Amino acid sequence: MCANRLSKERKTKGHSPSNSVVEYFYPREHSILAEYFDLKNILPKCAEGIDPNEIIPFEHDYDEGENGIICRPSYGSNDRRAISNAAARIALAPIRSDLPVWGSCQEGKLFHTRQKENKNELPSRGYRSDPVFVLSINWADTGPGYNWPVKYYISWIPYYERYVVTASYDSPVVEGYLDLAIGHLPEGASVESELKDVIVNHWGRDAMYLQGWEGCLDPGIVKDPLAWRSEVNWGYDDEGNDLSLVHDEEDCDE
Repeated sequence: MCANRLSKERKTKGHSPSNSVVEYFYPREHSILAEYFDLKNILPKCAEGIDPNEIIPFEHDYDEGENGIICRPSYGSNDRRAISNAAARIALAPIRSDLPVWGSCQEGKLFHTRQKENKNELPSRGYRSDPVFVLSINWADTGPGYNWPVKYYISWIPYYERYVVTASYDSPVVEGYLDLAIGHLPEGASVESELKDVIVNHWGRDAMYLQGWEGCLDPGIVKDPLAWRSEVNWGYDDEGNDLSLVHDEEDCDE
């Protein structure tokens, strides 16, 4: 998982030529990453005293390209995942135009779910660390042509020397944000062990209320996504039967 660690400058999509180049991260980004990784002991002095949880609205006159990526408000005013979202956006910045998106037409105007985020300029950094695509799944089909895609990536974060695992959605309705950091790993972690555990645990978080995801859209670097899926204790089987009721009936038969 180290192939993306290339120590040379790379212009991020959305980069403005007028932006200065920061070696690693701006002070506010450092405060967010140190909080997420629980590595405040290595927080640089320039970031001390900054509140990483401060939420700055999109309407605020704040330039992320010049000052760094920050915590933004969530959909539905549920900001408890703001740190995870900001960490994910820092990691995914080089590929933000490739992430899942859902579009619609409102009052004769086209709109897409990443419109507000993607119009902002991004910081230009003195290192290159392209996120590695892990896999993508379709949680469910809600109608012809409609699905719920989720893309998973893993990204190396220099200075903190950690991999961050992210999940990206095409709508913020479920999680409150489009992108979330769902776990982090040390250098040397394996795909079929530590990375698998992070993603399987992410699926298992609310599995008791869910049916297993519908299908794999792209296996990426995962050998057998269905094997990972089978390790989760889902609340419903593939036919929609409540497994708790099935187990109760089996217990009664005994």
